Amino acid sequence: MQVPLQAVPNQTLTVILDNNTWAVTLKTVEDTTVVSLTLNNTDLLDSARAVAGALIIPSQYEESGNFLFLSSNNQLPYYTQFGVTQSLVYVSAAELAVFRTPPAPPITAADFNPIAALPLRFAPQGYM
Repeated sequence: MQVPLQAVPNQTLTVILDNNTWAVTLKTVEDTTVVSLTLNNTDLLDSARAVAGALIIPSQYEESGNFLFLSSNNQLPYYTQFGVTQSLVYVSAAELAVFRTPPAPPITAADFNPIAALPLRFAPQGYM
């Protein structure tokens, strides 16, 4: 879902997405856009550098969804291009779950066969 942005250097907007209240603050610092996010009055992120094509919230905190900037040619987000060639997109928790890979099972002693042949590169000299 696209989040509406204005082509102004500093802005704060509040949107309700998936029954959560998000406050998104975008600030321009020199030629860089930084993002601050608040979820249900709890600060999640403060002044993180915005980049195109990367999720904004670290994965361990994205249980309520995440955001990313889309831009043509992966340009850094900059306010003059908001709504022109750049947009902010919300990705719901359900959509994120589709892309997550299940965790790998732990490796245990049962995974090793003590009488199996050694791979050639690990075979001692003269080993047949």
